[in-house]
Parts: sequence; structure tokens; C-alpha cells
Amino acid sequence: MGTQRPVVIGEELSEDLGGPIAEHHGKKKEKGKSKKEKIAEEIKDKKFQPKEEKIEKEPEKAVRKEEPVEKEEKEEKQVKKTKAGKAKIRSKKYQENAPLVDQQKKYEIGEALELVKKTSISKFDGKIEVHIRLLSKTGKPENIRGILKYPHPIGKAIRVVILDEKMIEAIGKSKKTDFDIALATPGMMAKVAKLAKILGPKGKMPNPKSGTVTENPAKTKKELKEGMTEYKTDSYGIIHQVVGKVSDDSRTLGENIKALLTVLPSDKIASSYLCATMGPAVKVLTK
Repeated sequence: MGTQRPVVIGEELSEDLGGPIAEHHGKKKEKGKSKKEKIAEEIKDKKFQPKEEKIEKEPEKAVRKEEPVEKEEKEEKQVKKTKAGKAKIRSKKYQENAPLVDQQKKYEIGEALELVKKTSISKFDGKIEVHIRLLSKTGKPENIRGILKYPHPIGKAIRVVILDEKMIEAIGKSKKTDFDIALATPGMMAKVAKLAKILGPKGKMPNPKSGTVTENPAKTKKELKEGMTEYKTDSYGIIHQVVGKVSDDSRTLGENIKALLTVLPSDKIASSYLCATMGPAVKVLTK
């Protein structure tokens, strides 16, 4: 067997032994990794890879978050520019007359009329307008409408029509409403209802509360031509009425204003103003 010597039981084999026994018993076997251990290591590697990618991508996300902030700042600047552009530029005449009116004071009707006439800047004979805001106890806009006959002419021609089948058909096709007030009989209202989408938004739909739905529309039309007019609140609860012209006498204008105030609930009047067609507004004391 060559250089191999006998082995004694219990004796440790030295590493320098030669031969086949030394090669088999003297060196420790190198343990290979099992399949389970290899799979476990691969799983660990895969788990750690996404974390490293996230760390690298975080700066990109930070950049993306800053983009909307820059957009918002640009939009705010644009809004400010548009608001600044909408500011009204008053004429020199208006700016000269405006200081004559104390905006914190409420004037008596007679005093307010004289001030409105004095501050009117139109070259033509302007109109005297009344603007009265009505609010309920809860602060919501009041909804009121009706027909009023002023004691004196207001210098405004009112276009009144009586709705019949032919006119209803014509308005339905053309969608034109070249009139101020429309009258109808109760029996015709079923057909007039077809025009609700046309007349309703313009405030020209006949209504029993305002007296425009009547059994005798011809008589009502004659009365309106003689001086009666319709009043109603807009979506903000404000009534806009013309009570005369700047050239009219202050006494007749005052009587027209008082006639309007008598048909309105005084406890719901939040504010009232007088003004000319072109000129500053004047607060009026109504109580």
C-alpha cells in the first residue's frame, strides 16, 4: 500500500499523511449551500433592492411636488392681473362731483333729489332712478312684484302686448321679446306655459300676483299706457325703478318715490339709493 502506515483506533490523523486515507479523512469536507439556503438569500436580495431604488427616486418625487406650487403661484398672479384690469376709471366730471355726496349719510328724499340733479353729469336729460333692496328677517333676498300707477308721468314709454295664439307661436319660433310687459287671460295660460323658458329668465312671464294675468287685458293695457308700471325684485332682492327725469320738478319726483314706498314692506327695506343716469348714488332715508 506504499507509504501508508497502520492506523491506531482513537488516534487523530495528522494533516501531513499521504495516500488515499489522508486525502479522505484528513481534510474537512467543504459544505455546499443547500437549495433552501440559496433561495432564502435570493429572497433577501430581492427585498433589499426596492429600498435602494426608492432612496434614489425620492429626489425626483420632491421635484414633482414643487411643480404644482409654482403653477399655483402663476395662477394667483394671473388672477390679480385680471382683477386689477377690471377696475373702473371714472371720468373727471364724476370725480369732481362725487365728493359732494357724503357716502356715510342718509339724506331726506327732497335733499337727495336736489343732490342727484346737481351731480348729474350727462349732457342729455337723464333719468332719476330708485334702487331699493328688500331682505327678509333671515337676511335672504325678498321676492316681490306688482303693478303700480305713479301719480305723475315718469317719462318712460312702456311696450305692452296681449298674448294670443299667433303671438305665442311667433315668440316660440323667433324667441324674440321686444316688449316690456306681457298680458294674458287665465284661459290662455296653459298655452303661454310653453314660453316659460323664454319669458321666465327675462322676467316677462305673465303672473297673477303682478296683475298681468287678467280677465280684461285690454283695460289693463290702457292703464299701463297711462302711467302704470310693473315693479319686481331681482335675484339680489333689489327693485330698480325710473321715477322721472332730471328736468322734472323735485316735488313730482318726490311724490312718485313715496308712491313706490307705500306698496313696499317698510320693515324689509335694507337700503335705498337715488341716482341719475350718469352720476354718483345718494343714500336715502326711507323710515
